[in-house]
Amino acid sequence: MRILVLGATGHLGQAVVRHALAHGCAVTAATRQPDPAALRGLAVATVRVDGELSGLNELARGHDAMVDAAAPYPLTPCIPGGVAWSAAIGAALRHAERVIEAARRNLLRLVFISSFTTLPRQETPLRAVESAWRRSVYPYFAAKAAMEQAVIAAAREGLPAAVVNPAACLGPWEYRAEESSFVRLVLSRRLPAVMDHLLSVIDVRNVAEAIESALDRELFGRPIALAGYNVSLLELARQIVSLDDGGCAAPAALDSRLASLAAFWTTVGFAALGQSAPDPWRAIPLAADGFPMHPSPEQTAMGLSLLPLSTTLRDAIAFHRSGAGL
Repeated sequence: MRILVLGATGHLGQAVVRHALAHGCAVTAATRQPDPAALRGLAVATVRVDGELSGLNELARGHDAMVDAAAPYPLTPCIPGGVAWSAAIGAALRHAERVIEAARRNLLRLVFISSFTTLPRQETPLRAVESAWRRSVYPYFAAKAAMEQAVIAAAREGLPAAVVNPAACLGPWEYRAEESSFVRLVLSRRLPAVMDHLLSVIDVRNVAEAIESALDRELFGRPIALAGYNVSLLELARQIVSLDDGGCAAPAALDSRLASLAAFWTTVGFAALGQSAPDPWRAIPLAADGFPMHPSPEQTAMGLSLLPLSTTLRDAIAFHRSGAGL
């Protein structure tokens, strides 16, 4: 089986690439990086693509399946319906349309990795107001929903396409800047306080396993929610500290509402200066949108056996302490 992985150097993309290789697949790894450290030593065919996915139709030729782990995630707040908002949503839809077109032209099975943020949830009235506010200022949420709906619509028209909605992801192979990694920020003592907010977390290796199962079972045309362990961010940080041998200090608790407001005004301030806010600030709206999850019927049917959370955290810590993700 030949698999094309878009976003192959990302956290989820890495898990998909390595899982496919371990199960005897031939993998083409698509990335925008010229010489990605994440792919060195792996038996993959590495190809460069640009942000517009130019030439994707030709690149997809000869493959059996495509996994899209490269969908845009616009996390800068802006005015709904304004120029920046429309541009963000438009870019996301163009991405989805090009992926769908390439899958159709080449008769590929498609897996689109979406987000837990598009899933329905039960919320208190106050939490519902907070969620509505986040969705009114951050185009990320509308962009993810628009891409997901485009893939589902294509599936209803006959495209063999699965949509996977994992909980917040953790695990090894996180080749990204320190500012973008929760685990690395905790290990480097750059998070003196962490939101005491409950959410669901899952190992990227379990997500890769679920993607293979979704293709095998032909679970096409509907969102497949993948739940993990329900734990607060604060407790996660403290577990990382307790499992680490580096002697980092445990962070203090931070109210999620105050953190969300601070993140909003910080990113607005940076945007006013024509700059992007540091990644920890941009990630807060996503973390604040997390919620406890339970296994969906599709996840139960897959028989997905979650790796222990302690194993996930130990492997993530070992990966970062080795310097592999630097």
